[in-house]
Amino acid sequence: MKIWVHFLFSLILAAIVYPIFNWKALLILAGGVLIDVDHYFWYVYKYKKFNLFGSYKYYMLNVREKEFEKDKNALNIFHSIEFLVVLVVFSFYSEFILVLTIGLLLHHLLDLVWTYFVPKQFIIEYSIIHWAIKNKIQKA
Repeated sequence: MKIWVHFLFSLILAAIVYPIFNWKALLILAGGVLIDVDHYFWYVYKYKKFNLFGSYKYYMLNVREKEFEKDKNALNIFHSIEFLVVLVVFSFYSEFILVLTIGLLLHHLLDLVWTYFVPKQFIIEYSIIHWAIKNKIQKA
């Protein structure tokens, strides 16, 4: 999904919850937008290139041309269920992390909607544990 969509929805949600969380509502933008940095991490891992703009272009080109198979089973750690569970647990102890997690949950929801309508299949791996087990089995 395009970054501007995540930004727009995160901004709307941040405006809605601003009366409750004040300036911390801006953390929804961090949780809703900045988690996509893990796409860059995967790009660096897979292609051994550190070009941020090249990574952005690569992902936007794949989406435009519907070449989703190129990143089938990619591991984006901030999109994983394990990362989400850790944040949810820490959310009970920190309002800062709670607001960040709200943004992350919005991001996941938007990604699920996009996944349902565009590629109509899961592209990235949503579990670090499953990815590690699957790749260990494949390499053995």
